[in-house]
Amino acid sequence: MNYWLHRISHHAELSRPLLNKGYLSIGFSDFSSKEFLSQALQGNRSYFDQQFQDYWGYVPQMRQNLWRFFQFQKGDLVLIPGKGNFTVCEIIDDTPLLIQELKLDLLTTWDGKPVDSESTYLYSNQGVRFDLGFVRKVKILQRDISREKFADAALTARMKIRQTNSCISDLKLNIENAIKNYEANKPIHLHSILLEKTAGLVLESLTTQLNPSKFEKVISIYFKTIGATQVTIPAKNTRDKEGDADIIAVFEKMKLIIYVQAKFLSGQINQWAANQVLDYVSQQDRLDDGYSRIAWVITTADSINSEAQKTAALNQVQLIDGLEFSKMLLNAGVDLLRDFE
Repeated sequence: MNYWLHRISHHAELSRPLLNKGYLSIGFSDFSSKEFLSQALQGNRSYFDQQFQDYWGYVPQMRQNLWRFFQFQKGDLVLIPGKGNFTVCEIIDDTPLLIQELKLDLLTTWDGKPVDSESTYLYSNQGVRFDLGFVRKVKILQRDISREKFADAALTARMKIRQTNSCISDLKLNIENAIKNYEANKPIHLHSILLEKTAGLVLESLTTQLNPSKFEKVISIYFKTIGATQVTIPAKNTRDKEGDADIIAVFEKMKLIIYVQAKFLSGQINQWAANQVLDYVSQQDRLDDGYSRIAWVITTADSINSEAQKTAALNQVQLIDGLEFSKMLLNAGVDLLRDFE
């Protein structure tokens, strides 16, 4: 059994009512056909990618979200983030469904307005088009679990990732503890308080005691501590390199590679760092090796400007400011830095 994170904020006015009726949705209406679904379920990745090239004119990184959606298996648990909470559901179907295969009486918006199907798209009677192409049948196990009360720092941080979905099986114990504490009504209090009070001290130490190369080393140690099977710091002046990644962390069991742009600076970070690591990931994503690739920017900066946030949101780059990274270090445990020089 795997654990997944999956967002349904896309067309929430329809996706949320669908969830309440037992269906987990995703977009990509342009590809909502039986042939496309059949080829994807057979693992035909070249066909899958070629359809994006033929229809959209390029092969986007975000296609990985749909590919992962097709990999959900019966019995897997899916966490669905909400505003300050999350819902846990279980996949109970064997394969995904095309959304147009659902009965029309299931397709109503959260204010009760009916939705009709036309080609591969759905439309409200006001002419609003909904880009929802595929669904999974689910059973809701727990609704609206408070993140603040029941999710520890690792799980809370993971639920902040910007991409639509991700395999989070490495957080199995964190998820099970959150569910168990919720069912027993035993919220986490001390952990949150200590984390908030000490993160500022950690950030101050990072910014006053380190330099850029040592900051990269701290990030490398962090990834090793949380389970990366391989962490490397690429050479800075590789010929013909497109973009830039300061740290590459490989999680072999999840077939996941995280590319990190490390920015040791104060003040506010702009979109340049996000663009750099995104260019690097786009270059690596041309490799058909079965790995999912994610771009991160980790900085000691106090804040991230709106341009950088917009770039990150559009391209699924995870931005982590100094305070958030300090919390991540605390969650991983200060012992990870015992032998740091």
